[in-house]
Order: sequence, then C-alpha cells, then structure tokens
Amino acid sequence: MKQVKRLGMVVVTLFLPSLSFATTQVGASCPQKFIATVTNIVDVQAVAFPKVEIDFQIIQTLKGEQVSTKKIQILKDGPVQFKSGEVYTVESRENWLCSASLLSKT
Repeated sequence: MKQVKRLGMVVVTLFLPSLSFATTQVGASCPQKFIATVTNIVDVQAVAFPKVEIDFQIIQTLKGEQVSTKKIQILKDGPVQFKSGEVYTVESRENWLCSASLLSKT
C-alpha cells in the first residue's frame, strides 16, 4: 500500500491480487482556521524531504482554539511559498497546513 499526503487529503492506492488498483481520497478535517502574519521561517532538517517551519502571529481566530501564535511545517518547495510580513488566512490540523490564502503582501 502506498500513501501520499497532499494539502488536506490523503490519497491511498491499493494493489489488489488481480493486479488492478483502486484509489481512494479521504478528506482530512481541518479544525483550526485563522488570519495571521508570518513572523519567521526556519529550515527544518528532514531525512526524506526538506521542510520549513513557519511562525505565525495570529490576528484573528476564525475556527478552533484561541491562541496568539502558531507554528506549522510544510515542504520547502511546496505549493505555498510564505514570506515574512505577509498576511494569510490559514487552515490547519495540529502543526500541519491544510490550506492558505494570501490576504496582503509586504
């Protein structure tokens, strides 16, 4: 079985005995949503894929626990390239990104 994680989804490919395959997408719930400013970006040492840790200063919590700061890890060359000082609407699950929308640039 091969499992690939994508933003907010898990794709599972099953190889069946008849040499055919089936693909299933399971939507992951994203219980946290907030508007925040990127305050710091740090490279994270990883074995398989390079990652970065993004520090956010939360401006407004839209869904989930009320906190003032948040750290999220993403792939370094992933689909979203955060920059310090920019403001985003972010959806997350624990310390992992589900989605992000740029609201204002620096």
